[in-house]
Amino acid sequence: MKLMVIKSRGFTLMELMIVVAIIMILAAVGFSNYVFSLKKSHDAARKSDLATIAKGLEAFANDFTDYPDDDDAGGIKACDSGAGLVACSWGDPMTAKPNGTVQTYLIKIPKDPVDGQYYYYIKTTDGFELYAGLENTSDPSYKLTGISCGDLECSYTLTQGGVK
Repeated sequence: MKLMVIKSRGFTLMELMIVVAIIMILAAVGFSNYVFSLKKSHDAARKSDLATIAKGLEAFANDFTDYPDDDDAGGIKACDSGAGLVACSWGDPMTAKPNGTVQTYLIKIPKDPVDGQYYYYIKTTDGFELYAGLENTSDPSYKLTGISCGDLECSYTLTQGGVK
């Protein structure tokens, strides 16, 4: 009687290590692309938000013949408190009474999509400047301003005349 020896074929340790290494490289590349895409989407939202705020500021200026004051902390003084205009909170409506009637300029003032970041507003002699901190430093409109937008330095400026 002959015994038959059946050899089980499996993967060697070296083959398994190579497969795991390839998977790790692909995961690292995929994750870095995901993070870069996330930064770009945040920046696109920021640019869109500032354009929305600018439209609200233009509507305010049409009713009040001037842009709203800033509160020296980057806030927009365009919300009626009953005793005058005060700084609006980011994420709240921008409402005021130009002729005694409540007018809503923005249903909700956009706020930065990332916690720890915020937008910054300055009234200038001839208009306004809105600032945001971009995450993508290779963005063509990325330009450091020296103003803090939270965890990042403000690097994108929108004025009444467009991107600065």
